[in-house]
Amino acid sequence: MGEPGPSGSPATQTSPTQQVVTTLHQLIDTLTELTRAPSSPTPAPTAADVPLLLDAHEAGRLMSVSRSKVLDLASQGAIPSIKVGGSVRIPRDLLTAWIAENARGANSSSRMQLPAWVRGDRSNER
Repeated sequence: MGEPGPSGSPATQTSPTQQVVTTLHQLIDTLTELTRAPSSPTPAPTAADVPLLLDAHEAGRLMSVSRSKVLDLASQGAIPSIKVGGSVRIPRDLLTAWIAENARGANSSSRMQLPAWVRGDRSNER
């Protein structure tokens, strides 16, 4: 009589509550191990990590534009650039200064100017 019941019988099955408790214990153990492990966050790139002269691809990545757009802007003189041999290079510090300068200008000039007839006093029109 001391034999276990057949597979699938109530004697060998765990209840859903027991399964949840077991899973929660495993999760707690895993999270505890992760919090004890030394974490090494990825450091943000510093100025030393970025070269002094950027190629069009690198400058485009910093500006979130395409390589061809950088080359167009450089050929128009819209962004600071120099030629090194036959290659166009963008000085990193001049580019960041250019971005800062144009961002300030964009904030003030991007506000929509309303026509004079809209700005005038129209309180007597009813």
